[in-house]
Amino acid sequence: FYPDRARPCSCADQSASLLQLGAMFGWLKEKASIGVEATTGAVQERMDTAKGGKKLVDEGGQPARAALLAKGDAKDAVGTDKEANRLISLGAERLETAAKKLREAAGMPDVEGIQGKEKFALWADSYEKRAAAYKQAGALLTGELEGPVFSDVETDALRLVLAQEGYEWAYEKGASAAGAAAKS
Repeated sequence: FYPDRARPCSCADQSASLLQLGAMFGWLKEKASIGVEATTGAVQERMDTAKGGKKLVDEGGQPARAALLAKGDAKDAVGTDKEANRLISLGAERLETAAKKLREAAGMPDVEGIQGKEKFALWADSYEKRAAAYKQAGALLTGELEGPVFSDVETDALRLVLAQEGYEWAYEKGASAAGAAAKS
């Protein structure tokens, strides 16, 4: 309950309120229109990119498909190499930590219920040797490989090629399975 609003509004107050409300709706309509235009523009841009990818595959034929697949494999290989280097470093670190903890625990009194403690020092030795090997491998694999860069059109073209190849693979598998079933 608002005591100051309990009294009836004058026609001037109502007109002013309606004008403010109209201005607010006009502002909202303008913002919505801008949002729709931006969305429409983004959708059109996305469609143009997809059409460009299809055109690249259609007009480029097998050479385009081969180049796209090669770039895709190269990008995957660079990513795998980066992850392998990360895991080599992490593996060495974890092995060293485990060896240190095994040596510490090996020097403590035996506890009933802990099995394999007699092997802790042996395990620590082998972990330290493996960590050293990982470090040597990591030292040989310095620097990052350069990978290919894809334009948006190339990305869509590669997706199309991969989808087509997946379809062809599935069709071939289905045909061979159907042929095998028909022979039996």
